[in-house]
Amino acid sequence: MNKVFLLLIRIIIPLAIFFLAFTWIGTTGGIILAVLYLLAMNLPVIFNLIGTQAYRKGDYDKSIRMMKAALKLSPRSYSIRGSLAWLLLKLGRIEEADAEIEKAISDAEKEEYRYPLYLTKALILWKKGGLDEAISLMEKVIENYKNTNVYGTLGFLYIEKGDLDKALSFNLEAYEYNNTGPVILDNLGYTRLLRGEYEEAREIYQQLIKLGPNFPDAFYNYARVLAHFGELEQALYMCRTALTFKFWHTTTVTREQVENTLKELEEASEKAAGSAN
Repeated sequence: MNKVFLLLIRIIIPLAIFFLAFTWIGTTGGIILAVLYLLAMNLPVIFNLIGTQAYRKGDYDKSIRMMKAALKLSPRSYSIRGSLAWLLLKLGRIEEADAEIEKAISDAEKEEYRYPLYLTKALILWKKGGLDEAISLMEKVIENYKNTNVYGTLGFLYIEKGDLDKALSFNLEAYEYNNTGPVILDNLGYTRLLRGEYEEAREIYQQLIKLGPNFPDAFYNYARVLAHFGELEQALYMCRTALTFKFWHTTTVTREQVENTLKELEEASEKAAGSAN
C-alpha cells in the first residue's frame, strides 16, 4: 500500500498536473512549472550539495546550516544526518554528533544501511571514553561488513587499547585487504613504531608518503621514525608538513605535540651541526 501511495505522490499525480498545466497555460508555462516542481522535490539534495561544497571550502558553519536545512525537508534521510554527525564529531561537538548519529541509525531501515553509521558511532564512543564499547561495536560490524574504513577504524581502536600484538595482527590483515589505504598504512606503521620495529615502520611509511596522505598523523609518525635513524632534516620536513594540515577532533595527534617535536628536532639538528663544526 505504501509503495502504491508513493507512486501516486511522486509520479502519477505530478504527471497529471503537468499534462493539465501544458493544456491550460501552454508549453512555456508548463516547462517553468515542471522545473519548479523538480527543484522543490530535490531541495534536500541541493542543500546537501551546497553543504558539501561549503565543507570543501572550509566553511563548516555553512556546511552544517545547509545539511540541517536539507534535514528539515527530508528529516528521515539517514545519509545526510550521518554526514552531519561526522562533521560535528570532527569539529569536537560530541554531544550533538551523538544525538544526530543515534537518529540516523534509528531512521536507517535496514541493518546494512547502518553499518557505515556505526563507524561514526564508534568514534563518538571512543571520544566519550567508551573505548571498549567502540571496539565491541566495530567487531560486530566487521563480522558482516568489511571495507577500508572499517579496517582503518578498528585497527586504530586496537592501537588505542594498547594491545600491540592484537593491533599488529589485525593491521597486517587490514594491509592484506588494502595495501594502499592511507589510514590502514598509518595504523600498521604506527603499530610498528610503538613496538620499536623501526625498519618495518620506515618501509610502511615510505609507501604511505608516496600516496600523498592528507592528514597530519602520517607525517608526524614518519618524522618520529626518521628521527630514530638520525635523519633529522627529513624528520624536520615531515613535521613541518604535518603542521600544514587541519587538526580535527578525530586527529590522533595534537598540533601542540607536533610543534613540541619540531622544536626538539630543530634543537637536535642545531646541536648536530655545531658538533660537526
